[in-house]
Amino acid sequence: MYHIHRLKLFIVLIFIKLCECNESIDIKINQGILSGLVEKTFLKGNKYFAFRGIPFAEPPLGTLRFRPPVPHKHWDGTYEAHKNKPTCFQFSYRRRNNEPHGFSGSEDCLYLSVYTPSLEETAPVVVFDYNDNFKTGFNGSDTYSPDFFIEEGVVVVTINHRLGILGYFTTEDDVIPPNAGLKDFILGLNWINDNIKAFGGDPSQVTIMGNRGGAALANMMLYSEAAKNLFSAVIMQSGSAMESIYFYKNSRGKAFELGEVFNMTTDDSNVLLEKLQTIDVEVLFTEEGKVNDNNQVDDFQSSAQLFSPIIEKPSPDAVLTRSPVTDNIINDVPVLIGFNSREGLDLVSHYIIEPRLIDASADFLFVFPIKVNYRFNANSTAFKNAIEKVKYFYMEDGNLHYSNILDYAVYVGDMLQNYALHVTARKLSKELQSNLYYYMFDYRGLLNENSEQITKYLRFSMQHWGATITDELCYLHLCSRIKSTYDEFKELPSEQPEFKVLKKMVKMWTNFVKTRDPTPRDDKDLKHLKWLPVDSAKNNYLHIGKKFKMQENPLGERAKFWDDFLKEYQEMAQNGVVGSEELEHDEL
Repeated sequence: MYHIHRLKLFIVLIFIKLCECNESIDIKINQGILSGLVEKTFLKGNKYFAFRGIPFAEPPLGTLRFRPPVPHKHWDGTYEAHKNKPTCFQFSYRRRNNEPHGFSGSEDCLYLSVYTPSLEETAPVVVFDYNDNFKTGFNGSDTYSPDFFIEEGVVVVTINHRLGILGYFTTEDDVIPPNAGLKDFILGLNWINDNIKAFGGDPSQVTIMGNRGGAALANMMLYSEAAKNLFSAVIMQSGSAMESIYFYKNSRGKAFELGEVFNMTTDDSNVLLEKLQTIDVEVLFTEEGKVNDNNQVDDFQSSAQLFSPIIEKPSPDAVLTRSPVTDNIINDVPVLIGFNSREGLDLVSHYIIEPRLIDASADFLFVFPIKVNYRFNANSTAFKNAIEKVKYFYMEDGNLHYSNILDYAVYVGDMLQNYALHVTARKLSKELQSNLYYYMFDYRGLLNENSEQITKYLRFSMQHWGATITDELCYLHLCSRIKSTYDEFKELPSEQPEFKVLKKMVKMWTNFVKTRDPTPRDDKDLKHLKWLPVDSAKNNYLHIGKKFKMQENPLGERAKFWDDFLKEYQEMAQNGVVGSEELEHDEL
């Protein structure tokens, strides 16, 4: 009897504990009564309120597939916003941070989540988005939990938006208009504008904060008339809309090419839409791979990201008619922008992990780092000379092999990301009346989730310094996949260097969110650190390492190399082609 009594008491205590963890709170918003959960932050144990999986649009299923989002109007009774909803349907081909490979998510995905420190205040709001080039995204606080921002009195919102073919398939007309995914996000911003006061947020103080494709999305919002007055600052981390993969110019042609994959020979958008709306989503994603544009790389030295954001023709429903590459901004707001010092490690991690994959006989990968108005004749001497110039700049002996993979990583990082972001920062600093703050994250610690993951599989040392793609995120958010590392640091008697860097970064980012200045004078925690806005003459930035200090020109001589390279060959181009005389000879 004694043991049975003890067991019953134990079960009761567990039940009480569970009840404490699942305390709920109800609020009223435009759509009806909403129930959220009361939770506690990781470091300080502060109480906050989590509302996960709130519908802001009707499920984009059936006849709504590929169509612009339709606002969610109302629900009856109380809607329980207690659990994250699935990501928008996607196919993950990367192994970054041990992400699962293959299909995941759901077409029924247009939900957002709100995390707020108080329902009574009027706090600034951050809308955080991480996606990988509009192909894959993350699942809210299941991946990056907002604890640290909440502890600084900031409301955090995440918005699910359609990705890949479901978000960006278009016939470039009224039947299947472009940029459904961007329209999802902007509808989410409108929802925030209409409802965030009920969560203790300030609709006039909304910052869009994005990483990789999320940064490109934030960049695009600066050029969107449809997003005007829906946000008042932008944070762009490790990505920009200047990357050459965006704004593909033959989306309509590729739409009908996909129809041919499914045995549809038509030039009627309505016929195409009706058929594709009936195809199983996994089949759609599987067959999508048969539609490509390899000529973009081979003949134009340009990356081609099909089914991603494009520049739209002007229309009442268009959301992106101005190009971030060539046009001036519409929404002049303060910007915080930067990148990580070794982004390319992630991009060539397959070589770092398995150097035997290097094929010395294969063609050297080259695409223009930004969009240009010319191309090389791939068979010309000029092109061969240009490639040699690139090789010898980045690799001492001009060849890729086992011993210089890390040099190649620098090249790939610059070619695919860094130079484009640097040009973006330079362009924005000239266009903006508002301040622009530039950084490079160069710290290496145990919270560098991606670097730590790559290190587990190394065949050789990649040197213990710097940071690659997404490494900075775990110094701003609580990364669930490495929570045990935070737990270990928290239990140690002395504060670890990683936590010191984390606290400084969270303070600067949230200061920017609150005051539009990451290091205001009255912040005693930052100990006289002053992050100055960009002076275009100096190209100054904050170097974030063991020490935080202002420096100049984050890419160093690499920026000048690409500036000179692109200018030299632009001047050589005739009718948009470098090596055109040899091209004529080849065609004969």
